[in-house]
Amino acid sequence: MRRTLLVAALGLSIAALTATLLAGQSGAAHRKYTIAYLTYVKYASGGREAAERLGVRIVAPACVASCSSSEVVTNSTSMIARHVDAIVSDGYNPALTPTFRKVRKAGILLISAGDDIAGPRDLWVGPSDPVSYGRALADALASQMGERGEYAILDETGEFPIAKTWKKIVEDYIPKAYPRMKLDGALTETGAGDQAEVESVKGYMAAHPNLKGLIGIAPTETYMAGEAITQAGRIGQVFSAGNGGSSLADPQLRGYVRSGAEELVFTANPIKLGYLTTWAANYLLTGHHFRPGAYQVGGPVGLVYYYAKHQELRLGQPLTVTKTNLGAYAKKF
Repeated sequence: MRRTLLVAALGLSIAALTATLLAGQSGAAHRKYTIAYLTYVKYASGGREAAERLGVRIVAPACVASCSSSEVVTNSTSMIARHVDAIVSDGYNPALTPTFRKVRKAGILLISAGDDIAGPRDLWVGPSDPVSYGRALADALASQMGERGEYAILDETGEFPIAKTWKKIVEDYIPKAYPRMKLDGALTETGAGDQAEVESVKGYMAAHPNLKGLIGIAPTETYMAGEAITQAGRIGQVFSAGNGGSSLADPQLRGYVRSGAEELVFTANPIKLGYLTTWAANYLLTGHHFRPGAYQVGGPVGLVYYYAKHQELRLGQPLTVTKTNLGAYAKKF
């Protein structure tokens, strides 16, 4: 048994070392590849750092805060015409599947980063696994609540598929990890993100005076939790943990964190995910292939793992943004 484990560990170490050496050499060994992002480069800081180190070029979309489906289609058509070497997109949207097929038909490397895209791709650079992320949401709320009291979950009718899994993980995990916390109920909203939804959450808080916490499973409900607590004047009495979505660029989100109304949980550190995505694209473009095991990536990333079943290179742990560390990330993604 000991010998088997030693051999397995040695195999992983060799894979990691090989990846490190290749990553260090690749910048000087190939032409300047162009990697295009179809959606907002929320990974810009890390992605550009990797591009500079590896000698590749990044092309960003014109849309700044987020890109609509039509903008993704337009960006894709433009990038195909420019004959870029790799295209990166994120977000599960079946309406974009025909667009992604055109990318691959054109012989362009297609990579999904963050949330996996709908349709065939060459690689998925994934964030944390669902269990780690669901538990991180729960842990963020528990730490604010002192691990006791009643809480509610905010979700929405139009959630992307993984959100349902996160919700179930939260519901299963909290009773075991924090037995003094009690699920008071769940609010299923429209996802409109308007004042009517805020009023609905405020009404729920008023009807449940012992409520001490809210969890926003989807990004929209993160806003609803923070805004409802703020408008109701309940900061310091009701706490929330929410899905950080794609970016800290919105000053409203940063305001919730600074005021103590909310902590934000991201499926991954976007800076690290951006670096890893650019590194992985370069790795494949230079003729290498990922095999199951560990890879040591340079820059801010460290050790990552490749899972052949889903063609996934997984970054690892989620990122929780609090009052304490907000300054380190507020202007970086």
